[in-house]
Amino acid sequence: MLGRRAVCGLLAGHSLLLSSCGPPSGEQQANAFAPTASAVAMRARQSRRFDTSSLSLMMQAALGALQDLGFTIEESQSEAGVIVGSKIAGGRIRAQVSIRPVPNQNASIVRVTFQRIVPRPGAMLALGETLDDPLLYQGFFERIAQSAFLTAHEI
Repeated sequence: MLGRRAVCGLLAGHSLLLSSCGPPSGEQQANAFAPTASAVAMRARQSRRFDTSSLSLMMQAALGALQDLGFTIEESQSEAGVIVGSKIAGGRIRAQVSIRPVPNQNASIVRVTFQRIVPRPGAMLALGETLDDPLLYQGFFERIAQSAFLTAHEI
């Protein structure tokens, strides 16, 4: 058991250490929310603009694209423009799609993220590792573009 002097010394050292760490500067706070170049590049791979504001058309195209890629749809909320699906391919892969109209334009933004779900032995929650394969995202968006074109032209 530590003596009273030892405890007081530890507390004094701890408070000195904490007092030297002041609040972050305005620049540090601004930089904390600034996206990195790699994050911007990844977001660009995950997002595409389509020249239609029809949420139902884009939802139908995204559902079809996921199913063509072998995903099972787990959740779909057309009012919110959200789709979640998964498949087993070298582990569990999860896809999350969000669709939102571009205000005052006849356009929509579709964003998809693909994650490999990695189970952690002994842990209650699995780890989601975002996949960054450009071909995976390109294939998804090509399927959406084809489906949206065919549906819009009733082919």
